[in-house]
Amino acid sequence: MRAGIYVRISKDTEGTELGVTRQREDCERVAATRGWEVVQVYSDNDVSATRSKSRPAYERMVRDIRSGHLEAVVVWAVDRLTRTPRELEDIIDLADRHGLTLANVSGTIDLETPEGRAMARQMGVFARLEVENQARRLKRKFQEKAEKGEPHGYPPYGYVRVDGRDVPNDFQANIVRECARRVLARESLRSVVTDLNKRGEPGPKSDQWNTTILRQILMRPSNAGLRVHRGKVIGKATTEPIIDEDTHAQLVALLTDPSRRDNHDGPTPKYLLSGLALCGRCGGRMRRTVGRYVENPSTGATKRQPAAYQCSNCFRVRRQQELVDQVVEGVIVARLSASDAAELFSAGDSKVADACRQEIAGIEAKLDVVADQFAADEIDANQLKRITARLRDQRRDAERRREASKPRTVLTELAGPQAAERWKQIPLGAKREAVELLMTVTILPSGPGKRFDPDQIVIDWKTGT
Repeated sequence: MRAGIYVRISKDTEGTELGVTRQREDCERVAATRGWEVVQVYSDNDVSATRSKSRPAYERMVRDIRSGHLEAVVVWAVDRLTRTPRELEDIIDLADRHGLTLANVSGTIDLETPEGRAMARQMGVFARLEVENQARRLKRKFQEKAEKGEPHGYPPYGYVRVDGRDVPNDFQANIVRECARRVLARESLRSVVTDLNKRGEPGPKSDQWNTTILRQILMRPSNAGLRVHRGKVIGKATTEPIIDEDTHAQLVALLTDPSRRDNHDGPTPKYLLSGLALCGRCGGRMRRTVGRYVENPSTGATKRQPAAYQCSNCFRVRRQQELVDQVVEGVIVARLSASDAAELFSAGDSKVADACRQEIAGIEAKLDVVADQFAADEIDANQLKRITARLRDQRRDAERRREASKPRTVLTELAGPQAAERWKQIPLGAKREAVELLMTVTILPSGPGKRFDPDQIVIDWKTGT
């Protein structure tokens, strides 16, 4: 008989193929004992029979059975062939239609008789039972590890595992910190990724970085020493933090902000005050426009005027962009260089932040309890709705207070004696945020033909600045 050998092992993390090699050798002895000719070996190495959507070798074997190329199949055990009763029925159907003989190392399974098929089904049922019991044991094991704060799976980018604990990989951890600092300074993910690739910094799983991978890494709770289980932060991890929890919270808030422009939408505004400055005539937003062509009456020659900010509502107020920017940037740098700036703009209340985090955790716990009470029919749907709404309002209030207690990152980075030099180095997005945090800029009308006057740029400082 023309026989095929099917071998499979679920996990081969080292890629040695030792497991499937042992199965193949045992199956070859079974085939030789029965006088079968082995015409093909089908190997699915490091492939689960329950989790994988595709098993290429298995699917190729099934096609060969249907084509008549195989008359028998040898497996080490039925659970190597399949661990789902549904797939086993497919094999039994193939035996009915094509006269397939199935053998395993412990004996021949006669799929031509009712007794043999019943035995195969029994073996399949017990294989499935073992899968479910194993899954239950693993689930409990992973829950226990999570409750202890222990890591699971491979160490993430930025870490190495030492004695069962994730500790920072110095080089990679510094990359994470650098990217976090630049993104919080409102540099775009695309800009950071472009720079990393230009510098030749290797990515997590390839030589190249992309915005999706960077975003996932920056939002990872384990960076702040937090343990996640089933998609939720459940407490502290044994992992040594790369960044603090406040920085992590700021990154998550920034990268999940619905008002944040998507990287596919193109660059953020290219000019300091476009969309920020207000028109002193009608209150509309000022937008940057290219200079108009004007004709010299005496020579007839034309030239382009400098780019300007112009009201996008009434179109009646227009001021040269470069001169307006110089006024605003000069005022900002002067304020950030003042003696009280470093202390003022670094002000953040860690005690308030800690209290808010504890309050939020307590509210989350209450929400879980209420959900359990509803599931147990201890409260009805209306009660669940009222209690949940009240708790969610409390959580939103605590989250707002937590956000308000955090340092104003952009201003913290800039404030101090070196403010002028730092201002030159930060990206435009960070400069625009500094403008929004510090002031409201209004450009007053002056009438046609008048020279630029810095006094026409009115700056109203915001509370606390």
